[in-house]
Amino acid sequence: MADHSEEMSWWTRPTRPDDEERVRIVVPRVTSVEAVVVRAVQGAAELALTDTSDVPLRFLHRRRATIVPLAGDDRVDGRLLAVPGPQGRVRDDLLHFLQAVVPLAPPRSDPQRRDATRIDLVRPVAMIPDGFKVGWLNGFTRNVSAGGVLVAGADALGPGDRLRLRFELDSEDDLIDLLARVVRADDAWGLRGLRLERLTDRERERLVKFVFARQRRALSELRSRSA
Repeated sequence: MADHSEEMSWWTRPTRPDDEERVRIVVPRVTSVEAVVVRAVQGAAELALTDTSDVPLRFLHRRRATIVPLAGDDRVDGRLLAVPGPQGRVRDDLLHFLQAVVPLAPPRSDPQRRDATRIDLVRPVAMIPDGFKVGWLNGFTRNVSAGGVLVAGADALGPGDRLRLRFELDSEDDLIDLLARVVRADDAWGLRGLRLERLTDRERERLVKFVFARQRRALSELRSRSA
């Protein structure tokens, strides 16, 4: 049976009344305001402001932002969404936050931007380096885009090495089989950055659609919990 568990970051841990997560919302060159994580799902969170923003929240809609916990060194980059209120107005006490993975409206004429967008995705991955006659390397994906994958478990490989990798997207029946090359080695964390090679248009669009679907799912789930 497939293990679809995701790593739980500080902003996807279940919140309790006596253990609320306090954060700072930083919108570069615009504003900075403190908030509390009211609820969270994988890829999205609802934030309740604990002080007054000097910028009306309607002007923060779709702005890029960074969420920084007041206690800890972690950070999450993403995009803010204003929350509708009564009579068509925008709530002045709540914001929704989507993890920075996909531009909301990427230009179709800019495939490199589409390729560069990433989502966190932890999946078992089988990797077969060029030259392997028997066997494979077992590891885990950490994030994925339409142009590359970050993996753990390929410590034996270095920049320039080519390999084949296979992992699930949404289910056991949704396998993807790709060719890639190592372009970055992070030995301190045992990670390897892979650039996908010889992608067909169908494979690229499959990855792009998967990334968009994950973001839409996260926002839908967050909104259902807010209702």
